[in-house]
Amino acid sequence: MKHQIPSWLTETANKVARFGWAKRLLKPPYYAYKRRVQRKRNEDFRRHALGLMRLFHQTMELAGIEYTLAFGTLLGAVREKGFIAHDLDIDVAVWHSQQDARVRTVLETAGFAFSHSFEVDGGELGREETYIYNGVAIDIFYFYPSLTEGGLPYCCDFLGKPGAPTYRACMKKYGGALPRRVELPMERNRELVPFADLRLFIPTNADEILSSRYGDDYMTPNPGWGITSHDAHIVRWEEKLGIYKEA
Repeated sequence: MKHQIPSWLTETANKVARFGWAKRLLKPPYYAYKRRVQRKRNEDFRRHALGLMRLFHQTMELAGIEYTLAFGTLLGAVREKGFIAHDLDIDVAVWHSQQDARVRTVLETAGFAFSHSFEVDGGELGREETYIYNGVAIDIFYFYPSLTEGGLPYCCDFLGKPGAPTYRACMKKYGGALPRRVELPMERNRELVPFADLRLFIPTNADEILSSRYGDDYMTPNPGWGITSHDAHIVRWEEKLGIYKEA
């Protein structure tokens, strides 16, 4: 299983925090537990992430399903020839046209455990899936053709909403999370590049994609970069809901 704070515990902690005396009483053990979870997650990633990528690559190749590295993992491949220092999960991209029951079937057959997913309009307009292997998470972002003529392909990420500390709570209170369309100049052509002791696929126009998401200076580490940095290409899809489903 992925090492994280259980949803029920986060929700309980937020309710308890409304009472000052209870917050003061429970804060030390809660944060000690949170640090243990984070430490175990770090250890699992350093120990198993490369093995996960090896197995994922082999599994997708045998199944004939094309993937590329994405977001922080793509940045690491280009800039570091491996994972960036603060990575704690793995990001990959798959085109929606290949998204069918086969993806989940082949990954689960190979030993990956389905963790959760987000869907926009039943997956027809957006989907993200997370799988776990040896305590490490791999996020699959499905890319879709542009919704407008001459626009860019997009994938979706998902944000929580006010007063909902977890995605499960977000489902109960709002019926779903907030989707964002991350529009990028994603091409279908790909190439193999060195990644630690592996060779993994990236888009052939990786420079263009990384410049769009992280800025033209993406080859220089930027500790101040955050989820809202360089977000001119990101659209908050306010009229849609991201439906969260756990395993």
